[in-house]
Amino acid sequence: MWRDSLKVARFEALKMLKNKSFLISILLTPIIMVAFGGIPTLLQRIDADQPFRLFVVDELGVYAALETLASPELNVELAPFTGTLSSLKEKITGESTMGFVVLDQTALITRTATITIGGDGMPELTGVSALLSAVLRHRALEVHGVSAEVMGLALAPFHIATVSLTQPDDMFARIVPMVFGGLILMAVFITGMMTLQSAVTEKKDRMAEILLSSVSPDSLMQGKIIGNCLLGIVQVGTWLVFGIAAAQYYYNVPVLDHLATPHLPLILFFALGGYLLYAAVLVAMGATIEDMAAATNFQSMVFMVPMMPVLFIGPVIANPNGLVAQIGSYFPFAAPGVMVMRLALSTTLSAVDIILPAVVLVALTGLMMKLAGKIFRTAMLMYGKSPTPTEMWRWIRQ
Repeated sequence: MWRDSLKVARFEALKMLKNKSFLISILLTPIIMVAFGGIPTLLQRIDADQPFRLFVVDELGVYAALETLASPELNVELAPFTGTLSSLKEKITGESTMGFVVLDQTALITRTATITIGGDGMPELTGVSALLSAVLRHRALEVHGVSAEVMGLALAPFHIATVSLTQPDDMFARIVPMVFGGLILMAVFITGMMTLQSAVTEKKDRMAEILLSSVSPDSLMQGKIIGNCLLGIVQVGTWLVFGIAAAQYYYNVPVLDHLATPHLPLILFFALGGYLLYAAVLVAMGATIEDMAAATNFQSMVFMVPMMPVLFIGPVIANPNGLVAQIGSYFPFAAPGVMVMRLALSTTLSAVDIILPAVVLVALTGLMMKLAGKIFRTAMLMYGKSPTPTEMWRWIRQ
């Protein structure tokens, strides 16, 4: 049986490795990811390079302080204005890169200063807002007779640092394992969907009938899972080559040193277990679908199974040893992703915290492979309609 499964796996892997579009996608994916990350920033900078002209109606005598404290990084041109507000509004109306602010006694009393923009949009004015706030606070203290020396001490900012007694001081020592875990989870999702697509395609093209004349349904299903797992390893390996080279060249980050952690084998174990679990569900569901466009709502919901760990990302990053993280370690279909994140972020996991989720994952994966095999065995040769959940439940009980 395993010999047949390996034959199918070899066939599945070679079929995709000979596919030019698959090979191109492996190389293009890192480039596309960099493009989607960098192009929005570049496009934003095109507009950001145009300075925002802020007219200041100064009734408090603070314009000189504003001009002195303003830095080029703010990308704002300050200009005093002494005319009427109506003429100023007429001057800037329709101009998204122009605005004005009125600094008067009302602003001091209400502790509110409003920047009025001439046109559409919301330009980045966080730095200007902070500058105006600092100058107005300084002026308010002057009004109450506070000396310059006391004022300087009172308004000097404090830097609040955060350190951990367990985490290393090097930020990349925490980031690199987490990014590696995220990369594996992405590969799990992609290869799981490839397994589903393979089952759908072979059923639609009636290739399944030919394959099942040579191997058993269980061997065919297991071979698909193993074959696409190998393709996933190829993808991750390729992405790592690009990622390690880019990190070393641009940021001088020794990625391999940070990856060489005691938890790396465990991260790989949970990632592989997650793939087998998700792939079993997806390949079984693929066998029930006549065409992706004709998938039922129930079948479409199953496609989102590999995305379940996303629900736990925020709480696990905030506290990898918290209650939500512990529950997620045993939550069906979320456990592989949660454990990958916990292993990357936590340095205080006990043996029990690792062994029990591992046992649950192995048991759940074995059960899911068995149940998926029963569905796959019947659904792969079923044509004309998509099975209902009731029919699939009856196949499982047989």
